[in-house]
Amino acid sequence: MKVIDPKSVLIGVLITLLVFSTLGLRPKTDELGHLVVRSLTIEDDRGVIMGYLGNGYMQTYNQYGEPTLFIGTGKDGGGYMRAYNGNGDESAYVGTGRMGGGYIRTYNNSQKETSYLGTGSDHAGQLRIYTKEGETSSYLGEGYYQAYNQFGERTLFLGTGASGGGYLRTYNFDGQETVYVGTGADSSGQLRVYDAAGETGTFLGSGYFRTYNQFGKMTTYLGNGRDGGGYLRTNNKFETETAFLGTNNSNEGLVNLNDKFGQSFWIRLNKGD
Repeated sequence: MKVIDPKSVLIGVLITLLVFSTLGLRPKTDELGHLVVRSLTIEDDRGVIMGYLGNGYMQTYNQYGEPTLFIGTGKDGGGYMRAYNGNGDESAYVGTGRMGGGYIRTYNNSQKETSYLGTGSDHAGQLRIYTKEGETSSYLGEGYYQAYNQFGERTLFLGTGASGGGYLRTYNFDGQETVYVGTGADSSGQLRVYDAAGETGTFLGSGYFRTYNQFGKMTTYLGNGRDGGGYLRTNNKFETETAFLGTNNSNEGLVNLNDKFGQSFWIRLNKGD
């Protein structure tokens, strides 16, 4: 029969009281009080580390020992969070940037950035969408939207101009502007179509239509005159007038044909009887 040693019992009771007093066990309750530790490591039943808390950050791991989450303080003093996929590769970042603005970044399984939502260098909000290769494909900024092709060239702009008017611009694969639809300098609506060299080929404005050749010379005008009458005017490649069909200053119909120097050689004036 075993004999209980009174000294061992006394030592055990004293150690228990010491532990409880260190942990802050409140009297008459089973609630632990204030607990201070330098770090805390959490393991599963197999002894695999599943979490760590200490030194200003928290880190979690999966059953294979790969990191899955990090929450802590960066070198610049800002807080941030990193999430990792099952292979231990970073998949998302939420935190504070160098300039103090917050942002979110996401990554694909090839570690290429796929999206950015946050504060830009201009201190305004922005959203960037990237291709699977990490190239910018869409950008949404302060009052405008831009799209890009696989070569990184801008293909579309939709937003507000410096004068406060809205407009849309499209570009070809070389980044050359092809179409403009929006508000002009005179605050009226307009449409411009450009050729491959970036020169205006067609212009549709408020009450008139114009075409241009490859040299930037106007070849056709169809629209309203200053006096309110409509007319059609054609020019040669040097922008010299060759034909006029429309209303003259006397509100009468007029047909005028010119030679290559702009001199009239046939005029027809429609006079009433």
